Amino acid sequence: MLGVLRRLASRRARIVDADGLADFLAGRTAFVSQKSALDYCRARAGIGWTQLFREDEFGRAIERCRWESYAAVLADVGEVALIYLRHCGGEGPDIATGLGRAVRAALVRHPVPGHRADWSEACDTAQARLHRALLAPPRPVHRVGSSSARKVFDVLPIHTNLKAHDREMVVNNVRFLLCRVYADMERELDGPALIRSLSAFESPGSPSAP
Repeated sequence: MLGVLRRLASRRARIVDADGLADFLAGRTAFVSQKSALDYCRARAGIGWTQLFREDEFGRAIERCRWESYAAVLADVGEVALIYLRHCGGEGPDIATGLGRAVRAALVRHPVPGHRADWSEACDTAQARLHRALLAPPRPVHRVGSSSARKVFDVLPIHTNLKAHDREMVVNNVRFLLCRVYADMERELDGPALIRSLSAFESPGSPSAP
């Protein structure tokens, strides 16, 4: 009986609308981007991590790294969501546009960091990425991640001499975490309901749908 109740609770908890999807995308993107960047920095800094983090210059650099990593990883998480929705029967530009608006909502809910003027470039990049992905069959999820991982690697506030041989490790870590995000999607999202919701979704600050 307990197992049945748990399964019923899980079904009730599934995400069925675009607003809920935007929350999901924001949370999973923060998890992947921060775990990839901060865990790497902690490992590289070793026992000096706590002291390093107290330094103003490093603090500013890690803050920039966190936000740029978030923006980069969000585009990949968006593609992973598109892969999931396509496997659920969602196809066509309306799905990519609606999902792009959910991605935008996951980004613009955060204040623009001091080193950026706005989030426009990141939003436009993610939207273009989704429409480009529609031109081919859905990629295997484990193939997604190289694009954002390269950007994460480039903004890591660790000297080039120390991180020079670690690019592949960062790429593999991002890819692995994105596979975990896809597994979360299978468990927590209601694909058919989201496909219906995304076709009518407008994110904050987006133009009205045609």
